[in-house]
Amino acid sequence: MMVIEEAIESVSSIPDPYMRIVTYGRIGVFLARANDPRYEKVFKLAFEELSKIEDPYLLLRGLLVIGYSTSLAGFKSSKKAFREVMINSEMLPPELRDAIRAEAVEYLLLLRELEEALFYALEIKNKKIKNEKLLKILEKALDELGGEKINVIYKKRKIELILEAITDEPYRSEAIVKAIRPLLSVGDYRRVIELVQEIKSKPWLRQALTEILMYLKQEKGEGVEDLIGFSKELSKRVREDIREDIAYIFAIHGFIDHSIDIIKEISNPEFVLKEIFEALFIRDKGKFKEFLAKLPEHLLKYLKKDILKILNEGDEGLKEIVDILTQKEVSDDILVGAVKYYLSISDLQNAMKVMSNLRTEKARSIALGFLAHYLIKVGNIGDAVDVVLSIKDRGLASRLASEILVKVVEGSLREVPESIQEERRTGERTISL
Repeated sequence: MMVIEEAIESVSSIPDPYMRIVTYGRIGVFLARANDPRYEKVFKLAFEELSKIEDPYLLLRGLLVIGYSTSLAGFKSSKKAFREVMINSEMLPPELRDAIRAEAVEYLLLLRELEEALFYALEIKNKKIKNEKLLKILEKALDELGGEKINVIYKKRKIELILEAITDEPYRSEAIVKAIRPLLSVGDYRRVIELVQEIKSKPWLRQALTEILMYLKQEKGEGVEDLIGFSKELSKRVREDIREDIAYIFAIHGFIDHSIDIIKEISNPEFVLKEIFEALFIRDKGKFKEFLAKLPEHLLKYLKKDILKILNEGDEGLKEIVDILTQKEVSDDILVGAVKYYLSISDLQNAMKVMSNLRTEKARSIALGFLAHYLIKVGNIGDAVDVVLSIKDRGLASRLASEILVKVVEGSLREVPESIQEERRTGERTISL
């Protein structure tokens, strides 16, 4: 433990008196947290160094360090040091007075003493410094929002006090924007709407709208419908083309008609359509079906690849969705995919019904090929060959017929017991010409 004693004694060799106080303070905190009784001696040495400083500004900075350090060490009297700084800073020139109070705010924020920090920040005369510190205090208060209901009420009151203190622009608008998502996260939709309506600057309105939309993309709950309506009004005030965001939000929250109305206005809606398609397919199959049912045929073309992907999955649970698609005027590619899907779930009736709606011979040929494979699978070899031979594309028909017949032989051989196959392999082979 002699090392600690030597370290404490060596602090006095530091040339800068302020850094001596900082060092004593830091050592004192470590010792106090380790329940080492020498922490009292170290803090006394810090106070002794303070008495040697003649520069009032440097002296108050040193007192702040001691106040901060003793607070970390668990001294209940530490706040007294901050109050003395506040009182004695009155004798400093305005610029230095604001600087010392701003530094006090920083220490109090580190200690999470937000009420004290607010008190000091309000005493700063320089508007820029004052508002910057108030914004920092607000950020800390917003970070702490959450927890039990009674605590949330208390924390929201604290936030309101800070917001009331920030009156200058553009700082107030920035403060409101910072508060949006935390307040929404505790369900305070009404307060957010009230605050956003105070914003006059279009850039900050745009940012406020972005914050609301980002929240809505992730959340559901009471008040969402009102918030969506407000977002639409706000977008008109901003005159920002955020139709894709609005359309997406309407869709995932179940306002399908509103979403489609907006999508119709977008010149290139492919991105938002794909985004909605994927989100609803994962989140809510009911809303997904409603979206596809109500989506006009001319917009379905943007989703062809996505639709074909789910048709290829052959999931029986998607049958209602496929039924919806086949009732629309969709491309032959999608209809062929539907034929393949219905055959994969052994729904021959619907597969044949869809085939009758195919418009091109090429699509019909491909669909007949799928039908032939299905018939082979269920053992109707003769019907499969008849289907293939009805294909007008003779090249395709010939290739499919050849493949079918080879597969028939291959399948039949698999059914022959292994012992007989071995006997045939080892037996004498003769070919009569």
